[in-house]
Amino acid sequence: MKQGFTLIELMVVVLIIGILSAAALPQYRQSVERSRTAEAVLTSKSILDAASLYYTTYRSCPTSLSDLDVKVLAETEDWHFGANQLGNGLCAATVADSEETFQAYRVLVKNSAESDGIPVGTMYWSCQGGDCDEFFSLAGIKLQDNGLYQ
Repeated sequence: MKQGFTLIELMVVVLIIGILSAAALPQYRQSVERSRTAEAVLTSKSILDAASLYYTTYRSCPTSLSDLDVKVLAETEDWHFGANQLGNGLCAATVADSEETFQAYRVLVKNSAESDGIPVGTMYWSCQGGDCDEFFSLAGIKLQDNGLYQ
């Protein structure tokens, strides 16, 4: 008697592997997207931390990344970053995806007189163009009761 696998047994194994792969691939892609988004969120936080130090020293917000004491790439494979002053005491880190489908500001309030009563030190997100919903969702950013995305 010969030993080995029959063609049916091999086909069943290949079918099982295919089903498992089909179930795992979307989860893998979503994990990759979440990690890309986490990179943008962490970089924007670093920009605003440095902007806060800049504001303490110069009493104004930085207008470019070169003004900051941290080295942040303005462009990566996935993201474009910037530093802006949105108003007196409103420092912002700009985040845009490489396909330029959206642009979001992560805002740090340094002067409450210019911020519609939002307390100094508050960080919030603002969508400035395109559809930020997917980015906000992947980053875990939610609309709060106070009307701010945090």
